[in-house]
Amino acid sequence: MEASLAAQRLAIISMRARPALLALVPSVNIIDRNERPEIFPCIICGEAQTVGEDIDCADTSTVYLTLHVWTKENVFTACKTIAGEIRRALRNVSAVQDGFSLDFSFEDSRFLRDPSGIYSHGVVTFNVLAEDLVSL
Repeated sequence: MEASLAAQRLAIISMRARPALLALVPSVNIIDRNERPEIFPCIICGEAQTVGEDIDCADTSTVYLTLHVWTKENVFTACKTIAGEIRRALRNVSAVQDGFSLDFSFEDSRFLRDPSGIYSHGVVTFNVLAEDLVSL
């Protein structure tokens, strides 16, 4: 198991457990895929980077986890609302997932206009402190 996959799984579980977020984005629209979405609104688990910080007494990393919000609108109202609920859903999440102790912290949000003018796109990034409990 890789720390970024464990972080992604915990993020999806946590987002699907937040009723306020599910009121905006159905659970089946919180997905992991490699192409532009076909269903709206949706949250796509995107890119991740794992940076090792191993020390003698612990196998730790920081995971930079990116979540993409897609809405079909020519403004950012729904997109920004969903991004805010993602931040609330993952605020202070701290749990063990797939052999890693994970602690989430919000990093940033960016909002981008799709060239077509039909869609809004938000990028929400978290940094996640990950400790590999299996390697101990």
